[in-house]
Amino acid sequence: MRLLPSKHLLSACAFTLLFCGFALAQEGEKKAAKAGKITIDQDPRIEKLLAAKTDLNKSDLSKPFRIQIYNGNLKDADEIKKEFQEKFKDMPVVRIFERQYYKIWAGKFSDRLEADRNLMEVRKEFPAAFILELK
Repeated sequence: MRLLPSKHLLSACAFTLLFCGFALAQEGEKKAAKAGKITIDQDPRIEKLLAAKTDLNKSDLSKPFRIQIYNGNLKDADEIKKEFQEKFKDMPVVRIFERQYYKIWAGKFSDRLEADRNLMEVRKEFPAAFILELK
């Protein structure tokens, strides 16, 4: 039986020591994980950004598209709003007063495609309806 040359023996020993070192390091991590203690250092500005993003999502600006179904006087606006609410119970509807006219806006949509899909259904009952983008 031949012995390994010293060059190969030295390489094998170094590899074995290195492998054992990694194995022991993994054991240390398992023990630390069992302790269940994690520390996260977070920039305080992150909380402000998250709060601002939450407020933006709640605001009307995050959903800028509406469907306008009426523009005219108060009496007719109230009738149209009531009729719309009866036919489209799941879509929010509001009456707005703007420049001497009352307007009935329906829905809150985040993109034009979603607004177009709903407009097709609304136009079956209200043919003059159109999409309005708030700015």
